[in-house]
Amino acid sequence: MKLKFYLTILFIFTSSPLFAQVISYDNVKKEFNSFEYEKVIELSDSLLKSKNNLQDSILIDIYLMRAVSFYTIAREDSAAKNFEAILKINPAYSPDPLIISPKLISLFNQVKLNFTPSQIEQSDSTITNHRNEMKEVKPAQNLVQFKNLILPGWGYLSNGFSTKGIVLSSASLLNLAGMIYFIYDTNQKEKSYLNETNKNLIPARYDEYNNAYKIRNALIISYAALWVYSQIDMLFFNSHNETIEKKVSYDFNTNTIFWGISYGF
Repeated sequence: MKLKFYLTILFIFTSSPLFAQVISYDNVKKEFNSFEYEKVIELSDSLLKSKNNLQDSILIDIYLMRAVSFYTIAREDSAAKNFEAILKINPAYSPDPLIISPKLISLFNQVKLNFTPSQIEQSDSTITNHRNEMKEVKPAQNLVQFKNLILPGWGYLSNGFSTKGIVLSSASLLNLAGMIYFIYDTNQKEKSYLNETNKNLIPARYDEYNNAYKIRNALIISYAALWVYSQIDMLFFNSHNETIEKKVSYDFNTNTIFWGISYGF
């Protein structure tokens, strides 16, 4: 007998919040149908404090009634915020033109146009953590530029531009190695030419020196051009890292999935 009594009491306590929820929602709906918009806002404020216990369909209906109520009393900003709340619950939601006025539908479409669907949004904490990680991983920009001053392309590699960094650093290293070699070779051939006493060998020594001299100058000019290009490109044109992204989007209106790859360089 006692067990039945305790079970009855337990059932009453567990079912009463649901009963109160239905009654509260019905009260809001009743005031809305009676055009008592101030009361709708007042009642819905207290009801939304327990929104974790409300179904999404009920929440959407409540936010819609609030949006209409706020708009009717000339509080368009508050109406827009309630439309945002609806879109957070269901990004594909579209209001019924038979229920709300064209002006409200226009406001809703404007809000939806500037709204990012909640499915693809990161939470504020996730974004903050991601930014903190990027600050820790990404080297100081001054150090990146200093590396690029030493060797064109090195800064790109440090800053995440792997493809361009490999191309520029490889070209720079080959150019620099050839330039150093021909500077040394030109000096040696110049000495050989100046020290040559055999009149028959002097023209040959000069040709060797002259060829080495021309190649050396060409390499110096090409390395300088590569260096200048790398610095200008690094400072003014490469503010974003090279990325390869896969993107998947879904059109709720046509039930179509779009898939693609974008490459940034």
